[in-house]
Amino acid sequence: MIDDAAVAAVSSGEKFQAFLNIQAQFDRYSASNALLIAHQCPDATQLADFAAWKNTGVHIKKGVCAINLLEPGQEYTNQDGTVKTSYKVKKVFDVSQTTALQKHETLVSHDKKLLLNALVDHRPCEIEVSDDLPERVNVLYQPADSKIYVRQGTDAEPLFRGLAQEIAKVHLKQKKLTCCNPAFTAYSVAYVLCRKNQLSCETFRFDRMPAEFGGMDAKSARQELSTIRRVSNVMIGDMNRVLDTHDRKQPQRENANREER
Repeated sequence: MIDDAAVAAVSSGEKFQAFLNIQAQFDRYSASNALLIAHQCPDATQLADFAAWKNTGVHIKKGVCAINLLEPGQEYTNQDGTVKTSYKVKKVFDVSQTTALQKHETLVSHDKKLLLNALVDHRPCEIEVSDDLPERVNVLYQPADSKIYVRQGTDAEPLFRGLAQEIAKVHLKQKKLTCCNPAFTAYSVAYVLCRKNQLSCETFRFDRMPAEFGGMDAKSARQELSTIRRVSNVMIGDMNRVLDTHDRKQPQRENANREER
């Protein structure tokens, strides 16, 4: 099923965007499981197995089909001596398949300045303001200089999108990750980060997929999608370290403000 889902995900912009949406929603899931979710339940928002739902007093609706994911099992040694990990099927259900009253998940919203600070806090290269960028280009990575240049006065959201995309390019280069179209991979990573952080995604377009994706086989498709997942997860992890620290300190700041009054 994963191979079919991978080929399907790169076959059209709509299906590719659905994969990115799932990867943003379930960023801790592997690319393979994100593919399986997107293939079986593209509108999923909250997943749990039968026992977990039951423990919260929620029941699975009659007639719904479980979403099959892959869960790592025991390690084993091949005849050639290599160590492999076995996988087993784990059946989960989305909240929409249960009797739970669906509520919009309460997401922690961060202001754009904080998101920008979190994005660049673990920057993989220098970032410098420049007045010498090409027309209509706000952010540009120059590998020869190992720097990202930013146009002075760029608004927060386009600045975040541009920085996310160019930082993704740096990670691709520094980690020597293989992908058929680095610019598109970085663009896709930027989309995942914007969606993950509740920023506008209206300017992103996936109706024209790269020519390299045409007729792509399952192995190549899975590699492309895994690269997107790997880079986006590195960047999300870097951001979360800053955001989590901020969120832990927020109640202390609020209490201090109340005491001052």
